[in-house]
Amino acid sequence: MNILPIAASSMTAASTAVAIRANNIVNVDTPGFQASAPVFQSQFNAGVAVFAQSTDQPVNLTLNVLGLKSALQQYEASAALVQAGIEQNKALLSAVA
Repeated sequence: MNILPIAASSMTAASTAVAIRANNIVNVDTPGFQASAPVFQSQFNAGVAVFAQSTDQPVNLTLNVLGLKSALQQYEASAALVQAGIEQNKALLSAVA
């Protein structure tokens, strides 16, 4: 099993979550703005996807700042998996060479 596509999809999902949270924060003072929340969904043999879902609520700054921190941690963990996958592929290639 190749971990690279799964880790890459996780990085993309984390980036999307950051964009959703950032949009909420930017619009905190916009009259009538309703926050969105990132919703993560497992993709069969393809990792993870994320989409924005309306919360029908005003922006909760604390929740969104914590969500940004969580997305950053997800991105960093996924990047480490990508690096590990690259190293694993290098080792496999050198073993058969």
